[in-house]
Amino acid sequence: MARELHIAATSVYIHFADRDLATLECFHRDLVRATEQAEAGPAGPAGKLRARVLLLGEWVHRHPGLYKVLHESTLNQRTSMAFKQELAERTTAAVQRCMDAGLAPADDAATVSLDLRAAVHGAVSMRVNQPDLPWTPLEEQVDRFLVKLVGIPPEAL
Repeated sequence: MARELHIAATSVYIHFADRDLATLECFHRDLVRATEQAEAGPAGPAGKLRARVLLLGEWVHRHPGLYKVLHESTLNQRTSMAFKQELAERTTAAVQRCMDAGLAPADDAATVSLDLRAAVHGAVSMRVNQPDLPWTPLEEQVDRFLVKLVGIPPEAL
């Protein structure tokens, strides 16, 4: 963070109570910005939802250690990660937009979103923790999740 801001590392702690809070701010800024950029590219609600969930896999591939800190460490248990709720709410809104556009059957968007997020997190976590398995490309797996869990027809992806 200090390097990116061109300041001394010790100056970071003036703004954050501890290292954990500084780390979480980096996660928040990086992931929220990345999801916004990912959704800016594709047209239509299905393409935007696909881009949003694929981004997680791409981010984890680039930062497997950070993913483990974010989801599999004690930091996750002892610190509020409100930005994860923000990302979840945005995914639910993206699922709802697909339903509103008639690209997915009407349902409880929050439940469908939770199922989708659980599947994607499982897929990326397994890739991090079991990299030697014969994985199909994440894009193909995400498309299956979108078809089977959200109900988006394959041709809409």
